[in-house]
Amino acid sequence: MNIRKIIGALLKHDIFAYALMGVVLRIVLMPFFIWPSDIVAQQFSLVGILNHYDPYSLSVSMYPPFIYILLYPFLLVASRAGFAFRFYLFPVTFKAGMVTEMITSSFGDPAFLVFWKVPLLVFDIFTGLLVYGLVKQLTTDTSKAKKGFILWFFNPLVLITSYVHGAFDVIAVFFILLGIYFLSNEKYLLSGISFGFGGITKISPFLIAIPLSALVFLTSKNESTRIFLRKRFANTAAFLAGCAIPILLSIFWNINYYHSLTASTLSELSINGGLNQWFFLANPNLTSSVLSPNLNILTDIFYLYPIISLIPLLLFRKVFRNSKINSYTILLFSALSLAIVYLVSPTTVQPQYILWLIPVLAVISLRNKSFYWPTATLSLAASAFFFSLQGPFAFMYPLALFTPLYSVNKLNAAIIGYANAPGVFCPLLREDLCLTFGAVGFFGLMLTILLIINALRKIDKDAEN
Repeated sequence: MNIRKIIGALLKHDIFAYALMGVVLRIVLMPFFIWPSDIVAQQFSLVGILNHYDPYSLSVSMYPPFIYILLYPFLLVASRAGFAFRFYLFPVTFKAGMVTEMITSSFGDPAFLVFWKVPLLVFDIFTGLLVYGLVKQLTTDTSKAKKGFILWFFNPLVLITSYVHGAFDVIAVFFILLGIYFLSNEKYLLSGISFGFGGITKISPFLIAIPLSALVFLTSKNESTRIFLRKRFANTAAFLAGCAIPILLSIFWNINYYHSLTASTLSELSINGGLNQWFFLANPNLTSSVLSPNLNILTDIFYLYPIISLIPLLLFRKVFRNSKINSYTILLFSALSLAIVYLVSPTTVQPQYILWLIPVLAVISLRNKSFYWPTATLSLAASAFFFSLQGPFAFMYPLALFTPLYSVNKLNAAIIGYANAPGVFCPLLREDLCLTFGAVGFFGLMLTILLIINALRKIDKDAEN
């Protein structure tokens, strides 16, 4: 096809202007904002692999291997082309770090931050295009597909997670959504491969693959014949084999990752609260009296997720017994599985994990308007929770350290002032805010689950009629 025609078609596309504005906004954010705790793990792991060390030989690395497989050749080519990724030690941040417990003294320069976030930008764009395609497939309405793209591409949580925080959850989100797309089109092997790549990015896609593999097995027009029974086993085997392929391709790093994960435990209880069902424990008095003695119970609940996630399948088994899996039903069930994963997760402060749900809910909301409410509630609550942890200041260290636009001393003073500000319900203001927005996030999560159950009930009744 003629290149000029391709470019002309892109320029005339109904989402081009929005995509261009969104990309420009992202490029502005990329060089000067980062979460000042994770930067250490990013620094040592990537410096290690560029010097041919296994990232799991460094105790700071807690990520599955795909992010290193992805970034290693990218950063290697960039460094060979003359880009120097420098990390600087700034003792001036020590005091703020001692007060908040989450600020390091080591920061990468803007060149590193840009290169770290460029892959996030690519997967972000791909996710937006997938949202567009899924909405169009679900509704056959181009205007709704455009709204779906906008819901994703200008969502504040998307911008904060990838370009202010610098977390790479958007990569896992893309593979989850791509896996759902392939599953809805009965491409079981490709769906499994997508979930497999997501699982070696973050563990969550593997967890979602558990109930979805049961869904693949359950789906059949006539369960009494041998042909359809064999088809069930073949489809399920294809899906599971697909999940295994990315694991086998990176088997040695996966083994090392497993050993590093079991050898050390990352405790985040010092942050005092979390955007999940345990948000009530933002109060440190409750944390010490209720949470600490019962951590083993929370872990046991998390390990029961595979069983818990299958309960909706049993309750709505009639919905899934069709010759062709319905895209809307797949999206509903995937969103429910993601919501349950977050609900039963052990106590950690990870508002960026809410991002897993956002594109799925955005697509569903263009078919069922009631899902706008949980999409908006979860997006805003998680975004606000990010800034509640340390105020809106801690992300700005690269801006203050590498540009004259802001003073580091003023930034330190603002962070320390916020961290020590007294609260109304809790000793500190940040604990109050974590409690408040954690509660809103919990409400959004429960609303999501209730709306999905209600939608599945409606489909179940329609199937009976």
